[in-house]
Amino acid sequence: MLLPRGITPQRFSRIARQAFIRAAGERSRLRNGRINRSKVAALTGLTRREIKQILDLDQSTASPKASRSARTPSARVVQGWLTDRRFLTKQGHPRMLANDGGKSSFQRLVKDYGGDISPRAVLEELAHSKAIRTVGRRLELRVAKLSPEKTNLGALSRVLPALIDVLRIASVERKNPLDPLLYRLRLHADGETELNLIRERCQSGIKSLLQGLQESLEHQITIPVRKRTAGHTLNVTVLLADNRTRHS
Repeated sequence: MLLPRGITPQRFSRIARQAFIRAAGERSRLRNGRINRSKVAALTGLTRREIKQILDLDQSTASPKASRSARTPSARVVQGWLTDRRFLTKQGHPRMLANDGGKSSFQRLVKDYGGDISPRAVLEELAHSKAIRTVGRRLELRVAKLSPEKTNLGALSRVLPALIDVLRIASVERKNPLDPLLYRLRLHADGETELNLIRERCQSGIKSLLQGLQESLEHQITIPVRKRTAGHTLNVTVLLADNRTRHS
């Protein structure tokens, strides 16, 4: 799920460190509102220097240096192709490059910007993403600028709140383990047609259930209705997942 969206292991590690530090910071606030960085270091095992760097960053702004280092080898190769004078024309446009040989070849470009990744692997990835095309015996860059770092997780963002809710439920020790907050039902289907019918029935039933709950519980049932800020909320999430049997 993450690889097609440009989430590299290095970038995932950076995001995870930021999340851990911010979560530990909320548990380590002093009476004056400041964060006890020593306690954050004890909770996370990270250095005080790294903790300071992350806490000093605005939560909506990523570190440019970290962002560059977290780019994939393919993205770094494209960036070099767009900025390095050896691979540009006199007008400043990306040159068409021979695959191998010479100081201005694609192999040299990958060697300088792709790290230890083979030119063939980078070539296949860029061709797959349609960032380059082959013209005769040369390679042409088809993008005029490097695409912005992929931060939009698209459809994943719709299920992330549900995943967070599940993690919170699992992390809390309940007094009565026999009283679950998660319910699971598995329905079997003999084929694709029956599976589609079951899915449609489930979707219709779920919509009716949620709509009925909203209509019957949208008004306060224990306290007279008055304008006030709700201090508590209850999330009701229903997830439908298809599990198809693979036949060899």
